[in-house]
Amino acid sequence: MPVISDLHVPLTTEAVSRAWGPGRARLTTPRMLARVSDILARMDAEHWLRPAITYRVSEVAESGPGWIELHGGLRLRAALLNHHFPRATHLAAGVCTLGGALEQQVSKWFASSERLSAVVLDDMGTFALYQLSDRLEAILQQAAARMGLEASGVLAPGEDGFDLAEQKTVAQLAGGAEIGVSLTATAMFVPRKTLSLLVGFGHRMPRWSRGERCAVCSSRERCPHRRRVVEAIAT
Repeated sequence: MPVISDLHVPLTTEAVSRAWGPGRARLTTPRMLARVSDILARMDAEHWLRPAITYRVSEVAESGPGWIELHGGLRLRAALLNHHFPRATHLAAGVCTLGGALEQQVSKWFASSERLSAVVLDDMGTFALYQLSDRLEAILQQAAARMGLEASGVLAPGEDGFDLAEQKTVAQLAGGAEIGVSLTATAMFVPRKTLSLLVGFGHRMPRWSRGERCAVCSSRERCPHRRRVVEAIAT
């Protein structure tokens, strides 16, 4: 179970503002960019990002409609598993987190009525978390290659066809506790800036991008976290 904590997630003012997407023209005022730059400087100086990754590769024992069982007895249940991992001989479960320092600062700013700074910092954290998950996906692709196998695209609990309740099993497989991650009774992560994912290893595995999965997700219209920055400026 590799645990990787010596990580750096690069964030710049330009990268953060690009991530605002359609609202970027309205948001990129000199005053707003100066605020982002100041927050990034404090983030670096006070170590609000504490990224860590853990993962484990497990051999598939058997599978059936809507489930895959691994050696050791753990069984994952999701309607889309067999469709997306049709030839998987192994499953790789991974968890990545930014730690709890960033969300603690967000809470402090909300409590002191610094709402815009709180929302911008939270948005930065989301952007950083997706960068970290890209790093985890690349690590899993390399792990598959070392085994002489191919890695599929990524599936994550909470997506259509993959109930969020399965996050507990994915986190257990990956060893989330080793990087200080736990789950609430409703399968939400603590710290909140944490993601879990599942990748199939095998031969001729199908690949897809996060964008392709997002494009067919039923929550895509209400999901964009960037909208919160626009709303914070307007209030």
